[in-house]
Amino acid sequence: MSNTRITGIGSYLPRRTLATADLPTIDPPPDEGDLERIGVHRRGWAGPDEGIAEMAASAGTLALKRAGLEPDAIDLIVLSNWTQRRYIPEFAPKLQRLLGARNAVAFDVCCACAGFVFGLSIADGYLRHGRFRRALVVASETTSQRARPGSKSTLVFGDGAGALVLEHGVDHGGRLIDWELASDGDHHDIMEITAQGHVKTHVSQRELNALAAQSFANVSRRILARNGLSMNDVAWLVPHSGTAGIQATLIRTLDVDPAKVLSNFARVGNVSSAAIPTALDEFVTRGDIKPGQMVLSPTTGTGWYAAAALYTVA
Repeated sequence: MSNTRITGIGSYLPRRTLATADLPTIDPPPDEGDLERIGVHRRGWAGPDEGIAEMAASAGTLALKRAGLEPDAIDLIVLSNWTQRRYIPEFAPKLQRLLGARNAVAFDVCCACAGFVFGLSIADGYLRHGRFRRALVVASETTSQRARPGSKSTLVFGDGAGALVLEHGVDHGGRLIDWELASDGDHHDIMEITAQGHVKTHVSQRELNALAAQSFANVSRRILARNGLSMNDVAWLVPHSGTAGIQATLIRTLDVDPAKVLSNFARVGNVSSAAIPTALDEFVTRGDIKPGQMVLSPTTGTGWYAAAALYTVA
């Protein structure tokens, strides 16, 4: 069991928000059935000055403020991103500079949409080691730029960033109870990025929904069983958004009350690895998630990855 505490949460969504009617022309145009199945009504698209590091810095600054910490108090920064993945330079050191976290070690992780929970697990491991006391885990994605222009994926993808401050050896904040990680190389090639930089899926949407939901369920059941818990002990499910179809399949697979599932997917779209922290910030700030309530956040990522975090908030 982890003694890592969650002491600050922050997020950032782009200034520019597009309703479905505001999007560039989609060919063929979606009908009402398409729009209902997709389930996204608006999404943020990052502007030229809202890059990966810049959005991450905004989310991280808010999380640090809520934790009552100055940037130079942070020992470790883990930044999750895949939508602007590059060999060099990576983004985390730039984020470190933007934050003014001169005492931190900063590095990037990928793991596609599962990157944020993988980042939490990495930070928790470092904090348990004892050489580090405070970590900032951030996810920042410009998912909209991975949609082929004019395709229906334009309706789904959005941009944003979210961050959590983790501290070890304190008695305040929420508690990171546990995490679970998985990978499945048998499905490593079901999606790819084309030479033009756009997502291409090699299986049907129904197959993708089923695989994602089963992956969600597997890691969720393992983390609950290891901690002697059931879904009845979980107050809220805050999953990676994926698609509306994936969420519906997840609810059926886990046999969970839909009222326990919190998602901002309809308002922000699929913001990939930033989905969980941006939703968490919204629902904690709004008061839906109360201090001490147990939250389960499962996620999947192409590659194929799955992960889940179990925690409470303050």
